[in-house]
Amino acid sequence: MRKLMLGAAAAAFLAVGGCATTTGSGGITTADVQNAAVTACSFLPTAATIASILSANPAIATASQVAALICAAVTGKQSVELRGASAPVIVVNGVPVTIEGTFVKAQGRKIR
Repeated sequence: MRKLMLGAAAAAFLAVGGCATTTGSGGITTADVQNAAVTACSFLPTAATIASILSANPAIATASQVAALICAAVTGKQSVELRGASAPVIVVNGVPVTIEGTFVKAQGRKIR
């Protein structure tokens, strides 16, 4: 009986603990995407922006892919022409996603 209880407790711990550290999309975390975007184009996207992109396309496999989408939207020619007007919008799998965040100076520190 004791082994059964320990087994059940361990299974519950693993089931709950495994979901707490990721966004549920292949292990990509918000901090991973933010670090990749800051490194690529000095833009820090909001957590809501990242969540919207991942929910629109759960097949995105890496933080770099998400960062590339974000950087293309905020540094492209159209974005430069509209800077200061409104936040850029990208379409991911038919779902419009507004890219929100701020440009930052990369200082070599990772976001936690």
